[in-house]
Amino acid sequence: MIKYIYTFFLVFGLLNGLHASKTYPVNQHKIDSVYNSLSLDQKIFSILVPGSKLNKDYQEIFKEIGANRSLINERPMLVNIDSIFEFAVSNDPLISDQLIRSALLRGNNGTLNDQFENILLRKKGDGFYYKMRSPYALMYQDKDLRPADFFLEPYGRIILPYKQCKKEDACFMANIYTIPDNVLAGYAKRSLSHDVEYLSTLRWKELQDMFKEYESPSLESILQLGGLIYSEQVKDDFQQLKRVFSSGLLSPQILEKSCKNSILIGKLKGCKPKVSSYHSIEEEVNTLVKELYRKGMVLMENRQIIPLSGLQNRKVASIHIGVKKQSEFQSTLSRYMHVDHFNIEDVPDPNQLLKLKKETQAYNTIIVGVNGDWYDKDKNKSIYSFLHQVSASADLIVVHFGSGNRLAHLPSGHPFKAVLLAYSTSDIAQNVSAQMVFGGVGANGVLAKNINGKFSFGTGYFTEKSRLGYVQIQEKAMQDTLALIDQIVYKAIRERATPGCQVLVAKGGDVIYNKAFGYHTYQKRRHVTQTDMYDIASVTKIVSSVASVMKMYDEGKINLTDSLAHLLPRLKGSNKSGLQMKDILVHQAGLEAWIPFYTRTIDQDKLKGDIYSRRFSGSKYSIKLDNHLYMNKTVRYRSDVFRHSKSDEFNVQVSGKWYMNHEYIDSIKMVIDTSKVVENPDYRYSDLGYYFIKDMVEDQYKIPLNDFVENTFYKPLGAHRTLYLPLSAYSKKEIVPTENDKAWRKELVHGYVHDPGAAMLGGVGGHAGVFSSAGDLAKILQMYNNYGSYGGERFIDSTTLKLFTSVTKEGNRRGLGFDKPVLDPEVSGPCSREASPSSYGHSGFTGTLVWVDPEYDLIYIFLSNRIHPNQYNKKLIKDDVRTNIQSAIYRSLPEYWEKKKAIENDLIVNKVIGY
Repeated sequence: MIKYIYTFFLVFGLLNGLHASKTYPVNQHKIDSVYNSLSLDQKIFSILVPGSKLNKDYQEIFKEIGANRSLINERPMLVNIDSIFEFAVSNDPLISDQLIRSALLRGNNGTLNDQFENILLRKKGDGFYYKMRSPYALMYQDKDLRPADFFLEPYGRIILPYKQCKKEDACFMANIYTIPDNVLAGYAKRSLSHDVEYLSTLRWKELQDMFKEYESPSLESILQLGGLIYSEQVKDDFQQLKRVFSSGLLSPQILEKSCKNSILIGKLKGCKPKVSSYHSIEEEVNTLVKELYRKGMVLMENRQIIPLSGLQNRKVASIHIGVKKQSEFQSTLSRYMHVDHFNIEDVPDPNQLLKLKKETQAYNTIIVGVNGDWYDKDKNKSIYSFLHQVSASADLIVVHFGSGNRLAHLPSGHPFKAVLLAYSTSDIAQNVSAQMVFGGVGANGVLAKNINGKFSFGTGYFTEKSRLGYVQIQEKAMQDTLALIDQIVYKAIRERATPGCQVLVAKGGDVIYNKAFGYHTYQKRRHVTQTDMYDIASVTKIVSSVASVMKMYDEGKINLTDSLAHLLPRLKGSNKSGLQMKDILVHQAGLEAWIPFYTRTIDQDKLKGDIYSRRFSGSKYSIKLDNHLYMNKTVRYRSDVFRHSKSDEFNVQVSGKWYMNHEYIDSIKMVIDTSKVVENPDYRYSDLGYYFIKDMVEDQYKIPLNDFVENTFYKPLGAHRTLYLPLSAYSKKEIVPTENDKAWRKELVHGYVHDPGAAMLGGVGGHAGVFSSAGDLAKILQMYNNYGSYGGERFIDSTTLKLFTSVTKEGNRRGLGFDKPVLDPEVSGPCSREASPSSYGHSGFTGTLVWVDPEYDLIYIFLSNRIHPNQYNKKLIKDDVRTNIQSAIYRSLPEYWEKKKAIENDLIVNKVIGY
């Protein structure tokens, strides 16, 4: 019955399979010529497709009948598609037939087709075959099928990919049959040339009758359709067919269509497509396995909770039943937001459950992973009861890592808002299912069997991908080329350009490369991890201030032509009153580049000599600030501004042991408000405008800038490790230190913003102050790359993002707050030469660079503390480490080389025709 349901599903989904005749890249006259030259024996021999073993019988028959040499030389080598995972000798993909069917039932299998064909052709095969009972038959359900294919059940099908000169890739398909037990039995009672209209008018009972009628096709029916004969016993089958035709029971003319198909297959062997071989077969198989899991996992129930949304309002825990320690499932969940994890290895006693209930009572969302047979009616009733109790105050999601059979015992009144079937306990299954919960992977699978009345054949909720996914490099880029990143980074660390770093690459909405290198410091006491946070310096501008301005612009709270006097009334009558927002954002308002506020607090009465000198002097000028710049070691700071202990008055902490008088913030603002402005200015990079932007945001929303961006952007995005004042939530162990500041703070700056101006504002500046990891920054940048949306939520209007990331002022390369590429090839810029003109990003003084390229759907993030232990260490900049890495990324993309080749071809054509 299942077979009938499946066939019914295919027939009415694919009635357009009654296709027109195809044209092939083979001369038809050559096919006819070969066919006409064959004897009857040779024609019979040609339609036999030998099984997995080419035995002696095949060679002997060939010699006996003097077969046309091309029938051997041009016969393609066919690979059994079911053997695909035999290539992964060291890999145990744990992939089941049911998972494959779930992945393929919905259709749209073009990507999987390409992956399968590439792997099989790499085994030096010219084509392949599959049995009709194989789950892989579903992969080709929407290619070259005719209605008759549903009624005459073949043994299998041959697939022969070929390349057409001026068309897309295609494939030739031919059914293969075993010889009927009685070669003349089961003559067709009805013509097989049914048209679409006829099929579409049939009632279900009539279809059933047709299925029964054609389950055992006759030899005549097979050959009328051009079918070939699959044979494990070539000699016996050849002799049997020879008797049928020699005796005149069947006319030799009926062989024509099948014989010509066999000849065509041999000719198409020379037209097979090129094989993509960027990666090893093992890597390609792993990629294929992941794709099957991504397509095959079945979201069997979903009460509008997957993918998880409203992250800012969720406190999430995971409970993985059947594992002892944190699993791959739980680790992947933590990539999307902060999740606390609990594990139950065995059936817990009442005291353990009571303890777990207390530990999880503060959570409003609990994700439960279950290994194996937990749903057995007689097992773990206590856990089920516990989850029922928890569901009164928390949303529950369950992910079943098993075949799904045990879900038959799940009561209809179960407490789960979503049920996801992941099929196995493998790391791949755990990784993909966690991504699916958060929308890094969309749900596509269809249940290919009946479990019970509730979970029946065809069950499967569909969801869209809405957040970053995590895939293997080879799915999007050439791994060997991308491996150059490691070489560049290790060289930079070896040459002390930076003690460590993080590098992340996202392509097409998926993270394909995310690595941490080196150590926090050169003392090598703590390795950098992927979750460690760096001071991102001026990258703060685009992930905090510019994001806030875009939000204000969307809400009509600000216009780009607004003056500073309009936005900040305190500036009325000043030399800045008429400066416009658009000019501030492109750094062309005439503002000073920066002001060293802390040097204004030097106690002049205690100073002996000048503050700075170009020459080193051990007795006086011994504090090195830069090459050929030294500070006077007698410098002391005013006691009415800074103290080493905190009090009600001195409560602005600028470092671990250094507190500023809060009243001095007004002095900082006064210095900025009265600073010089250049008339008719050219482009000059300036931090000062971002001090104003901080005040604008706080005036408009009546909350501090750090609270606004965290509540509006970071928390809803799941970027829990992107924040100002990181020591308020994390320990120093998770934060990478910056400079050993000998000039002002007299200590290692660790967990406090490096920029002195931002530090003197209490750590929250419009131009600096944000700390983040590469993984969290990727969420913000992906939201930008998605033109303002992420995780099913809209943060910024798409037209606003397009405006702000575009060049808006002639002669100025910058966008509104965002940096852009330098288009002059003779001038160095902030990004690599390969970046497209539509790309944008920003760099930071501490050794950071983030870049988005919409043309390539590409994100690049580099975080380092190159200023440790001294900010005058400029080797990272001098050696172009960041941009060299970016170049390697572009050069790893097949798409880059295709575009480059197209551009070069256009240049050649234009040169030839004189343009």
